[in-house]
Amino acid sequence: MKEKWLNLSPAKQFIAKSVLCVLVWRLLYVYILRPIRIPDRMLTNLIGNGTIVFVNLISKSGVKAAYSMESKFEPEAMLVRNNHVILRIGDACNGLELMLIYAGVIALLPGDNKLKTKHIILGIIALIITNMLRCAGLEWVYEFYRPMFETTHHYLFTLVMYIIIFYGWVKYINKLKANEKG
Repeated sequence: MKEKWLNLSPAKQFIAKSVLCVLVWRLLYVYILRPIRIPDRMLTNLIGNGTIVFVNLISKSGVKAAYSMESKFEPEAMLVRNNHVILRIGDACNGLELMLIYAGVIALLPGDNKLKTKHIILGIIALIITNMLRCAGLEWVYEFYRPMFETTHHYLFTLVMYIIIFYGWVKYINKLKANEKG
């Protein structure tokens, strides 16, 4: 069995490891973590609170500052201003899956573990901040350009998140190549 594995090309080994990781993650997440909202609760609230920081920075409406609170009925953070919900951030929008895709690819690529760890941590921080900005942008679009909300939510801002992921992978691969040369 080990000999068959070693005879596989690196690309096939990468794909096999990826499929195994996805299967293990989905089973763990669906049956254990999602029902108890780990790490979703923490991440959704973090994105909600960070979004509030950006909403309050860019808000020029002069209304009372917005704040975030966890919904009692849905797995989401609600952003509230003047006792009105201005945005809901569900667990599905907290960026967890995107962070796992980003980190998983880097973890499965060849390279030094210190370099991988550095790029994974910096990339996840960038994705969290970008998601906060994305949610603040969605609130702004909803408030001022409501007809564009669905398009920006499902396409434009999603594309931005994938560009950040791709950029992080490219940076890691370029750094890996530079370390191999030097």
